[in-house]
Amino acid sequence: MEPCSKIWDDILENVREKLGPLRFNLWFKNTRLESIGDAYASIAVPNVFTQMWLQENFSGLLKEDIGRFLKRSDLDVRFILDNKQEKEIVLPEKPDVVDEKGAYTGRKALGLNKGLLLEDFVIGPNNRLAYTAALEMIKEEYPPFNPLFIHGNVGVGKTHLLVGIWNRVRKEQTVNAVYMSAEKWTNEFIYALQKGKMESFRQRYRNVDVFLIDDVHFLSNKQGVQEEFLHTFNALYDSSKRIIFASDAHPKQISQLKENLASRFMSGMVARIERPEYATRLLILRTKASKYDVYFPEEALEYIAEKFDDSVREVESALVTLTAHARFNDRKIDIAFVKDVLKEFFYGDDKVVKVEEIEGAVLRHFNISRSDLHSSRKAKTVSFPRQICMYLIKNQLDWSYQQIGNYFGNKKHTTVIFAIKKINEELKKDDQFKSFLDILMEKIKKAKK
Repeated sequence: MEPCSKIWDDILENVREKLGPLRFNLWFKNTRLESIGDAYASIAVPNVFTQMWLQENFSGLLKEDIGRFLKRSDLDVRFILDNKQEKEIVLPEKPDVVDEKGAYTGRKALGLNKGLLLEDFVIGPNNRLAYTAALEMIKEEYPPFNPLFIHGNVGVGKTHLLVGIWNRVRKEQTVNAVYMSAEKWTNEFIYALQKGKMESFRQRYRNVDVFLIDDVHFLSNKQGVQEEFLHTFNALYDSSKRIIFASDAHPKQISQLKENLASRFMSGMVARIERPEYATRLLILRTKASKYDVYFPEEALEYIAEKFDDSVREVESALVTLTAHARFNDRKIDIAFVKDVLKEFFYGDDKVVKVEEIEGAVLRHFNISRSDLHSSRKAKTVSFPRQICMYLIKNQLDWSYQQIGNYFGNKKHTTVIFAIKKINEELKKDDQFKSFLDILMEKIKKAKK
């Protein structure tokens, strides 16, 4: 009989054709045929979740394929945990450099975060453009567009994409690539300025091959920092170096950003990552759940995907919470357990609304665009709806003044305080205005699912 590895390779080729590459890589990537006995073919799998999922969803398919290949219709399949698999430890070619300022410049085989690889980035309609653009930046030394500016709300995968790019280029290309946040870049700039080391600082960042900067909205309202950042950008751009940014906001919506810097940000490809729709959230859940050593039934994942529609981060938080509760209480995860454990995520109040619902209602009523609402325009047709929106967010969600300011393009907390004070004054002197706000909130709550 042929070795198990050769038999398994042939069987997996058939499975890949039936399932397609995405589902195949998700469930069969780290499996192997352990042994073939009188009654069972034993398949080694990496964790409990994969073991249970394959048993429930693919045992029939594998039994049929193995039976046909071995001409053994009586042979059943069983899935066992692969205790022989050892975590691969790869020594870097040279020590990883993570300096005190937080810039990552060493050649890490597994990257900044083992979980943030492009292979694990789940692609859906919400992020396909950004992902495709990222691949173009990787495979071409001189991509068709430069820079790439990725933006979207908190928790939708921007950092995953940037770190994934960093990991890939450091693994596959001999380049000098830097990944860091704009805040850490700013701190290092200030340090160099104070210590008289600006020449060293400029040499370091104006001679990289791939420049990846996260959270560039942090540059808002920092004129001196923006000036230096602009010079760094120009030096890299003029040398045809690859430049990739990520931000919570579109360049035009970053408040107090120099016009020439915003123009540079938009001179290449600007790609927005939207919040993932249900199907993508469910696929993300399956992918992340497969990395845990507990089993999540499909109905539990469907429930989480339906309830957590704000960000990928919330989805992962739910999985971590459920895993911890299951282990600490020695409980099997089922739908009742999921609902009980996760009820704290919903505040126990069906009337709690989301910021997007408040914002959407204001936009519809006043017939203005979201970009206007988040801009610095002071015309009353824009500023008054913005003040109402700030007031409702504070009143309904109890966000801090700074949180609200950050949401509206990094506005100062004093701006938010003034807006809320203005609305409170209107409420005291105008009963009709108070009725209008009450009706608006009723519409928002009734529109909830």
